[in-house]
Amino acid sequence: MAESFTLELPGGLRWVIERPADIDGDGYERMAPVSIEANGLQARTTATLSDGPWNPAQFFAELAADWRGWAGKRNWRALEGEMEIEASHDGARVMIAVTVKRPDMTFAEDAWSARIVFTLEPGEQLAGVARDLASASPSDPGEECNLTVREAWIAAIQRWPWLMA
Repeated sequence: MAESFTLELPGGLRWVIERPADIDGDGYERMAPVSIEANGLQARTTATLSDGPWNPAQFFAELAADWRGWAGKRNWRALEGEMEIEASHDGARVMIAVTVKRPDMTFAEDAWSARIVFTLEPGEQLAGVARDLASASPSDPGEECNLTVREAWIAAIQRWPWLMA
């Protein structure tokens, strides 16, 4: 990860994924401090990130590719469940709910969780978040992010040609 990722919106909403560390040195799992803030709320955890489906940049690239909308909710989860993202699209706005949970034993009866919801416009604002995450994405040294926003757009246009209509 080249840098930390921050999404900050008016009203005191803030989500930060700090630079992850490869604790095991295997290039597979990376531990990243994560925090969310809203008026009167601050929550912090450590999320286990990896490539592929455990990379939030890939999730956001797919959302940006489908900027015109999708049915229902889409979900992403960190490898060990310490951070979850739920995205929905109402046709005019994209709601991104970020939940952080107690690190280690997220399933325990005494586990805590906190959630904040960001409202984004589905075009450039959502694509900007996807780009920012891609530039701060955990990936093996010397490797590019698995899926760039441009690649996601190309894949979407090939899959759904009516997007260009």
